[in-house]
Amino acid sequence: MSQLSALGVTDADLSPRLKFVNILPSALLLAVVISLILGGAPAHAPGLHRLLDNARSYGWTGAVVASVGALVAGLLLQPLELASIRLLEGYVSSTGLLGPLARMGTWVHASRRSRLTWQHNHLKHEDPRAVTARFGLALMPHRAPVLPTALGNRLRAAEERAGRPYGLDSLLTWPRLYHVLPQDVLQTVARSRNELDTAARLSLSFALTSVMTTGLLLTHPWWLLLPAALAVLSWFAYRAAVHAATTYGDTVAAVVDVFRLKLLQEMHIAIPADTAGERALNKKLTALWSRKDRNPLPSPVKYDAGEAHPGDQAGSGGSP
Repeated sequence: MSQLSALGVTDADLSPRLKFVNILPSALLLAVVISLILGGAPAHAPGLHRLLDNARSYGWTGAVVASVGALVAGLLLQPLELASIRLLEGYVSSTGLLGPLARMGTWVHASRRSRLTWQHNHLKHEDPRAVTARFGLALMPHRAPVLPTALGNRLRAAEERAGRPYGLDSLLTWPRLYHVLPQDVLQTVARSRNELDTAARLSLSFALTSVMTTGLLLTHPWWLLLPAALAVLSWFAYRAAVHAATTYGDTVAAVVDVFRLKLLQEMHIAIPADTAGERALNKKLTALWSRKDRNPLPSPVKYDAGEAHPGDQAGSGGSP
């Protein structure tokens, strides 16, 4: 990024998340495609001497343009970060181009969950297949419908698992709990989320680069090994994202376990005496937080009229 300093952009202006989640995949795509074009593709098979000669002719100007291009691409793709993750999760239109693949993926994962459920319910507890089934079911949603992809099902299972013993809806609880977490906990959550997002974006970048290089190298059969290798790297990055999703889900579940009562303290709500009372209270809070039009209104929640409970300084806001 040293070429960007002349434009007034320093490392302090680029957060680690922006660098690794957005700029790194964009730079990778641009570097491969530009190298092939400078090497002579698609008219000729790429060659090292042609690449070096063309690179020298562009000099530092070309390097600055490429660096700025990677930065601009990263900034433009940042708003699409959530959309790209949701694409890999399988949230696609059933009537779109990916609809048939989504329906097939949903059928595959639904069949797998049914098979694992049967093994869990009918095999002996110590049977190795039953042990494998319990492990597999823990990585899939229990009540919610399955999604077309492994990544989507890992994250949906994590959403169900976090807070379930206490009757909490994690999707409603997390945005509120986030604002009362200590700074070191926020950093741990952010690191785990960055690992997931970086692997997912690299998977998409490798896949897109594979498609683009296939078009550039279509008339050079031996060079088609490059897009094939990029497709394999995309698959490995996707598997890394799936494993990172499990780690992220475990991190969020642990945070909910440890800090859920701190949220009640900050809201001036008396802490229940036991988990049964906590579940009853959380049922009321879930109805209150859902903000759905209800008639009658959700059951009232009793506040603690005493002094606020002391707590650690809450971390700064933002999305994990």
